[in-house]
Amino acid sequence: MKQRYDQLRSEAWSLPQGKQKLAVLEEAIRIADLHMTKEDSYYARMSYSEAALDSGYEERFLVSFTWCLTQFEKDPTAYSSFTLIWHYKWFVNQIWRFPQFGTDQIISIFNDFKAKCLQYGHSLRPYYQCLHRYALSQGDHESAQANYELWRKTARDGMSDCSACEQNGFGYYHFTVGRYRRGLQAMKPIMDGRMTCKSIPQNTYSHLLLPLLETEQADEAVKMAKKGARLLKGPGYLSEYGSFLAYYTATDIHKAAKWFEQTVQYALDTKVGWDRLLYMISARAFLQLWHAKNRRRKLNVSSDITYEMIVKDTEQLAAAFDQRNQNHYCTELLKQKLKQVQKLSHF
Repeated sequence: MKQRYDQLRSEAWSLPQGKQKLAVLEEAIRIADLHMTKEDSYYARMSYSEAALDSGYEERFLVSFTWCLTQFEKDPTAYSSFTLIWHYKWFVNQIWRFPQFGTDQIISIFNDFKAKCLQYGHSLRPYYQCLHRYALSQGDHESAQANYELWRKTARDGMSDCSACEQNGFGYYHFTVGRYRRGLQAMKPIMDGRMTCKSIPQNTYSHLLLPLLETEQADEAVKMAKKGARLLKGPGYLSEYGSFLAYYTATDIHKAAKWFEQTVQYALDTKVGWDRLLYMISARAFLQLWHAKNRRRKLNVSSDITYEMIVKDTEQLAAAFDQRNQNHYCTELLKQKLKQVQKLSHF
């Protein structure tokens, strides 16, 4: 069995992210659980966790990593604390994206992550970074600003995201609160090619598009869209697909239609409420404008995908997040994004 287990893990290593890779690792996990040690099960699940996250199956990542975290806490000396905490950083940046997890549970997870960073001698820079992003998703700009400053002031170490990813986060923050020119300035080192990594700049292009329109740089937006669109493949880029859909809706409704046809199924398949909400807001804006022009071409999507369905979906998701967050931020965000796309469509 060990030979088969090793063969599966080796095979998974060479496969691209996606369902096939996950299926191979799932078989390795089954073999480990039935015939091998807890350590073998742990390492198979850690590989699976990373693959699930990179493939756009965040809900599978949450389940797999929770098992690993429980096992680590039973016997911390048997495993690498560094690798565990690195995965934990991903976990705290995902958990709030699911509205079914309550505020108390999320805060407890953040506190435990902070405690483990301190226990094992790591900087709190990633803790403040994740707390900043969570606050931003709630519309709590005061907390987002405070944690943004702590994030930037706290020393970097091996647990920190790379400089390119952090720079991308700085720009995203300014865009989110409407400081478009400042956000574009923050993104400049990335767009100049001075900062790159595995996920940057492909994650960056989508953030730039509407801010470029807002600052009357439509020609530059066209260039960024051409560069960025071809880099996005698979279900792991749902929020980016939504940003491109909003941009195309504002600038080229026929290109928006093709983009919608190619990407909407990813939104329907995902279990991540936050990413689905962001995408569906753009889908709602697109269908609103598409139907307003009485388009003759029938969209090449399932008949179940209607404007009414997407309206219901966005409102239910926004309400679910607002109920958890005890405010009306997501409902207002929905209205604001729809107005923004409509306004820019007359650019």
